[in-house]
Amino acid sequence: MRLVKRYGNRKLYDTSESRYVTLEEIGRWVKAGEEVKILENDSGDDLTAVTFAQIILEEERRKSGLLSLPVLRDIIRHGEAALQNLAATVDRGVEVLRSAPERAGRRVQELTQISDRLGQLQRLVDEGFRRSVERVTTLPAVQQEMRRIERSLKALEARLTRLRMRGDGEPPAEAPPGHDRSSQS
Repeated sequence: MRLVKRYGNRKLYDTSESRYVTLEEIGRWVKAGEEVKILENDSGDDLTAVTFAQIILEEERRKSGLLSLPVLRDIIRHGEAALQNLAATVDRGVEVLRSAPERAGRRVQELTQISDRLGQLQRLVDEGFRRSVERVTTLPAVQQEMRRIERSLKALEARLTRLRMRGDGEPPAEAPPGHDRSSQS
């Protein structure tokens, strides 16, 4: 812990570095996470809270808006209770921020589990559909209808070929599998 002594002339003396320091330096130490204690040199009274309040005041002057006017009024009107409420609000906010990654991780895990379950369901539906199609296509009436449709398609292809040969006298070029022959004329 860094010990700073405050003299009657309001100068602040850092005992660890044996030099005078400013409120701004103390503010930087606190922001960096250092523990700082300020004592009145003559009486030994702890002036840490008062000095920190001065640092906040100086930052407010420089930045104009660190604390809103309603918050400052509330602190003046209600003193310690307002500061405790402000600290509690800040603590809750910090806790929410700290727990956010954990909550997000849980949500991602839940979504992953849902995705896995949906994938399983999709596989079951696909398998059921495949089995249903197999059952239907093995029925004699369906097989007979499929053969009839196949014969009709072959007859239509033969007729189209004859019609094309009459038009230009040459047989149509053989279309690659899956290619629509009607788009070549």
